Amino acid sequence: MMQTTGVFVPRGTDALFHFHFAKCGLESRITVYNDVAAFRNSQHVKKVACYQMPFPFQDEFYQTIADLAVYCDHILILCSELHGRTVDFIRRNDRANISYFICGALNFDMQHSAIHPWHDWFITTVHFYKYVQPHFLDQLDAYSEKPRVFDILLGTQKNHRTVVYNHVKTKGLDDQVIMTYFNKPTLTQTFDVDDTDEWIWPEGYTAVKDPNTNWTVTIVDYQGHRMSLSQIIPTQVYNQTAYSIVAETNAENDWVFFTEKIVKPILGRRLFIVLGNRYYLQALRDLGFKTFDSIIDESYDNAEFSRPEVAMVQLDWLCSQPQAEVLAKIKPICDHNYNVMMNTDWYEEYFKSKFVTYF
Repeated sequence: MMQTTGVFVPRGTDALFHFHFAKCGLESRITVYNDVAAFRNSQHVKKVACYQMPFPFQDEFYQTIADLAVYCDHILILCSELHGRTVDFIRRNDRANISYFICGALNFDMQHSAIHPWHDWFITTVHFYKYVQPHFLDQLDAYSEKPRVFDILLGTQKNHRTVVYNHVKTKGLDDQVIMTYFNKPTLTQTFDVDDTDEWIWPEGYTAVKDPNTNWTVTIVDYQGHRMSLSQIIPTQVYNQTAYSIVAETNAENDWVFFTEKIVKPILGRRLFIVLGNRYYLQALRDLGFKTFDSIIDESYDNAEFSRPEVAMVQLDWLCSQPQAEVLAKIKPICDHNYNVMMNTDWYEEYFKSKFVTYF
């Protein structure tokens, strides 16, 4: 009988998992299969299947996992995206031999499956600013007064983002913010490359501006490095505004999904108001970050309903306050958050230490 652990990996994610196997020092301890039949018929002491949660989600994934769960000792599922259908799958597949690695947290208890953090958006976004362009952030002037109060870079159309957009318009705050939104009624996922009301290109972006760009997570060439367009810190916008509205990917109550959207203002040493999932700020604090409850009312984080509307009260209040006073108060918090984000080994401490235990 083979003494190594047999591991099944779908061919489409073979390179991804071989990266993890190598980085975790597992290659000598495992035999990897891309063929399900060969994996099922193999004679290993232990069998583990590794999957990345499909995005967009595919219904056939339910049956795929159900079939594997019968003869696998364990199934590991990596979730770099957390959305309604993803979380529904996790809730409905709460099994002792299935473990999940997620970019965030669940706001409900699982009875059988283990839930581990996999802060993939932290890892990949920090990488550019720590290793590729370590002096990139030097161009930011975080604690000086700015001509405008908030950046509100909303992206694609979603209900919680529309609340913010309408609030700014109704209150007549346009001259106090820099706001972009893909707000054309018939155009919600792509943006007009020349319309600064929809999208402001990052400073230093010299590649061809593709008029057919879909999604801001599109991989682009930025200063010689391949990265998501959404991971580029908008330095020219940050240097004109004092604080950030973080309009996260989703705003449901049952889970928290951390993306690059929170990494950017943290690396930019900025106060942020988050329009996102319930208990988002608490989940950040659980990771060692500090939020701004000593300066603003962050009870919006706990609101079950109308969370964006409640948060807008804090936007209004900050727009009425002297920037110099607020910036002085936030400095120790922002410096702390920068150091936590930049100096934590999100892969080693939060992923590798758990991942290797299954092999």
